[in-house]
Amino acid sequence: MKLEEVIFELYRMAETKKWDGKRTDEAIAAAIEGMEKIWETRQADRRKSAMVRANKKQPRTWC
Repeated sequence: MKLEEVIFELYRMAETKKWDGKRTDEAIAAAIEGMEKIWETRQADRRKSAMVRANKKQPRTWC
């Protein structure tokens, strides 16, 4: 399953409040938790790549 498909499914759960065929508020909680986890993971990946880029030596330019 692709990330876009996961996000789409989480939004569907949040909108319809249906999870495993049952209509429940737990569906919203699960969808929100899933989206928060995806957000946290993506932010951590961005921080890691930013640190790698920052640690690379920048070429010096002499005027």
